[in-house]
Amino acid sequence: MSAILEKNSGLDKIASTYVRRNYALVAKTVKKLKKPVEITVNGRADLIIMDPEIFEGLMNLIAEYQDELAIARLENSKEVSVSTDVFENVELGEFEDMSIDELLNQ
Repeated sequence: MSAILEKNSGLDKIASTYVRRNYALVAKTVKKLKKPVEITVNGRADLIIMDPEIFEGLMNLIAEYQDELAIARLENSKEVSVSTDVFENVELGEFEDMSIDELLNQ
């Protein structure tokens, strides 16, 4: 069955001429594989085919990630404003005359 496919380190490949001549067999093979297959024209990638259920699952997964990404961006965009009034009456003591670099190197 999968002898019609050229094994690859990435996607399995199949020539477009073979797809045209043997569509029913190709469709059956791709559905059984449960993974995308690359159709080639003159040895170069042209299209990717896959079972519709796999495609739907991938599209749902992408939508979920887009929603999560939108939420993360919204949460990151909220600015936390720190009022300088909070630090107005803070006694710095011995640190008052130190630079940031000196404070960090302590």
